[in-house]
Amino acid sequence: ALDGLPEGIVRIDVFAAETAVAARTVLGTNKEYIPLRVNTLVGTGVSRVISKYAGTLSLIDTIIEGSLAVADATLTAKINGVAVTTGVVTIAQAGSAAGDKDSATPTGANTVAVGDELSLTCGGGNTTATVANAWFESTRT
Repeated sequence: ALDGLPEGIVRIDVFAAETAVAARTVLGTNKEYIPLRVNTLVGTGVSRVISKYAGTLSLIDTIIEGSLAVADATLTAKINGVAVTTGVVTIAQAGSAAGDKDSATPTGANTVAVGDELSLTCGGGNTTATVANAWFESTRT
């Protein structure tokens, strides 16, 4: 028997955490990923999703489904219509192709409450109706 325990008995280590956030952090489950599909990277359209979690936006990831033409595209992250500080993802036209990944790391105005609107506003001069799939990474609070 391991650890002096009888055969068939399993040792379970228990930890104590001061808060739910601390417990989720120890368990590695303190991040939530909220997907959002941007149907076209042309124009100034806005794509929206509702947050089901309270937290702090820590990363915005994107992957495109095709190439861009003429110019770069941008996606500006907002929470309830307020721009997230350093929350702009720039997708470069030069050398772009399906599968290109880009990201932004928010540094301010990035606190999210349950029920808040998360959005990405398209910008730039791209002329190809390419789709972008995005994820908001939120560190739960």
